[in-house]
Amino acid sequence: MKPAQLLLAYQRLVEKERELRDEIERVESLLASDPDVAHAEAALAEARERQQSIVLRLRESDRERETHRTRIRSREKELMSGRIRNPTELMQLNQEVDHLKANFAEEEEAELRLMEEGELADQAVVEASERLQDARSRSASDEPALRRDLESWQAELATVKADGEAAWAQIAPAAQNAYLRVRVHPPVAEVARNQCLVCHVTVTSSGMQALRKGEEIVQCENCGRILVIA
Repeated sequence: MKPAQLLLAYQRLVEKERELRDEIERVESLLASDPDVAHAEAALAEARERQQSIVLRLRESDRERETHRTRIRSREKELMSGRIRNPTELMQLNQEVDHLKANFAEEEEAELRLMEEGELADQAVVEASERLQDARSRSASDEPALRRDLESWQAELATVKADGEAAWAQIAPAAQNAYLRVRVHPPVAEVARNQCLVCHVTVTSSGMQALRKGEEIVQCENCGRILVIA
């Protein structure tokens, strides 16, 4: 093979190695922590947090209502005791009792709404738990195939890496240096219909002649890539 052809073959092996490493990293990440499971765990934690928040609010509501109920009973007892004979004081106390009862009724309605929220929160926890279980089941069922893929890609990576090292060893030092000096990716570009297939600039006639001979490294005058006839 000509120097440029060897460089193209090496570049393809490098690209294949990169693809395999990306796949291996992706699968290792999945095996370490499945994103679907992690998302379901986060959703369940959020649902439980909301559930607990409502439970605490209900407890606080119960304490406040009991305090207000006790206060109403105390005021009603005082109202019915007969100890207060002043009409103005009786009217004021009666108004206070009415006001306390109205507030208590509003608190009961608010607690009913809060209990409804609690029921919805409980259901959300149940559903989130089911989704988490489903995600974990899918992850567990996918794991054997992922591990098989991982082993296969790791073996292929070792082969591709060895082939790349062997291909690089066949390339003359001058061609290696030319390849390493190219600052764009990919360093090697194919030529078809007298055009660089990466930047699409036409190769000069002298450049095409040199490419057909294949004895020297020809670089694109526009993008600087090493050229090889497709």
